[in-house]
Amino acid sequence: MKILRNIGIFALCAALLLLSGCSAKVAQTPDQTTVQTQAQQGTQTEQTALPAASQTVDSSSFEDAAVITLSGSAAAVDGAAIAEYDYTWHADPTEAHDDVKDSPAEYYTGTAPAEGETIYIAHDIVYFPELDESGFTKQTYDGETEWTYSFSAEGYEDWLFGTLPVLGSDLPAQMMHSEAEAYANPVLHINAGGTYVLEGEWNGQIAVDVGDEESVTIILNGADVTCTVAPAFIVYSAYECSSDEVTGESDVDTSAAGARVIIADGSENTFSGSNVFRILKTKYKDDGVTQKKSHKYDAAFYSCVSMEIDGTDGVLNIYSSYEGLDTELHLTVNGGRINIYADDDGLNVNEDYVSVFTLNGGEMNIFGGLGTEGDAIDSNGYIVINGGTLLAVANPGADNGLDSESGTIVNGGNVVAVGSNMGGSSRVVYIDGELQYGDAGGFGGMQGGFGGGQFPGEPPEGFGDGERPERPEGGMQGQNGGRPDWGGQNGGQPGQPPEGAPEPPDGETGATPPSETEIPGQN
Repeated sequence: MKILRNIGIFALCAALLLLSGCSAKVAQTPDQTTVQTQAQQGTQTEQTALPAASQTVDSSSFEDAAVITLSGSAAAVDGAAIAEYDYTWHADPTEAHDDVKDSPAEYYTGTAPAEGETIYIAHDIVYFPELDESGFTKQTYDGETEWTYSFSAEGYEDWLFGTLPVLGSDLPAQMMHSEAEAYANPVLHINAGGTYVLEGEWNGQIAVDVGDEESVTIILNGADVTCTVAPAFIVYSAYECSSDEVTGESDVDTSAAGARVIIADGSENTFSGSNVFRILKTKYKDDGVTQKKSHKYDAAFYSCVSMEIDGTDGVLNIYSSYEGLDTELHLTVNGGRINIYADDDGLNVNEDYVSVFTLNGGEMNIFGGLGTEGDAIDSNGYIVINGGTLLAVANPGADNGLDSESGTIVNGGNVVAVGSNMGGSSRVVYIDGELQYGDAGGFGGMQGGFGGGQFPGEPPEGFGDGERPERPEGGMQGQNGGRPDWGGQNGGQPGQPPEGAPEPPDGETGATPPSETEIPGQN
């Protein structure tokens, strides 16, 4: 084991070598660990989208699974067309409605699905509505300065309707969307537990809501999903295998997680999405001051419960105009090849001092902070790396490759973390059980990085000595599986790899997938 410090442009070269499948040249054997940190400087990364891909394998290899075939805005399950309804969600803070308890702005129109219907298409996507920009003011919500918008409905004038983040001097109006744009992003609902295969292209959202006693397995087999107003994939409910009240535990067991995603062998899948910032209830938390949230979904690929991701050589690409891959409790990655390009945090698990992100195997390439700010991985609890290969690149301004409130524990695998700091808020990093950085009280930062170390290889075209190329103008198109033209946090397009970064390779990458991971439903 060795720790290389202050490696300058060579850290970035190593990161790109990992991305191109050359990790064997810069990383140790699976039972050793390499950790790199870099005080990265330069301009905003130029971003050129990877081509959309929906490589598929024979779905007959999946036993006892319902195969959902996506085709633009229509879909079929096991060959039978899925019914579509004009059922539509709305949010209007100027009038009071009775449809949703403690959230008078929310209401529905159109024909609702039949009771008991478990797979259907509707236009009830939840999004942050287009509001009068002059109605927003900056104030403190739950300890953070945010743009806030109040109800004007009679009797509710003292309540906040919602908030948007402060990302600069201007209101992030691109996070608001019109009713017409939202209607053009239909939702494919999965409301019963079981195993489902997703394949084909979908212009809208995939939403899983099976209740808190059922489990669901989603097998991604050449799925290409683009949503311009909200997450492209979201799990609203499934069985929760853990508790949000157990703090300080770094070793969590998510093997019984009710939300499981499998990246089918040989397939390539792409999810491009946005976020829904905070919409509030007219009800206070226990403090009697802070309003409870009705909706807040920060990532293109999002789960409200603990989730596991499995696979071997299948690929999952995630592009986001805000955060990339989030869960509200725990996230465990056992295998597969996952590439994340996000304008804000690349990956986030967000229950304070409880959540744990665990990497047991596979390969993850995470580019966070491609907008104005953002970590590569942000855990409100622990980051635990037991195996696999991880490349975590953060915004060069003031953000971290690995940001954890409780600490980062590296027990194995190959890790390259590139950012302005290491260890996040806690600045506590354990490698093979030994404290490497910080102590229980933290320590005073790593300004200027560390010294020594060099990697083989040359940077690709577009990367000069310590420079990052500029972001190109224009945006990605959202048709037929392409990336949408969101505008990003500050008007640029979301989450794209730097110029010169190769596509995720088709062959071996040097990742270390789990040796005995059972993939249910796949021969």
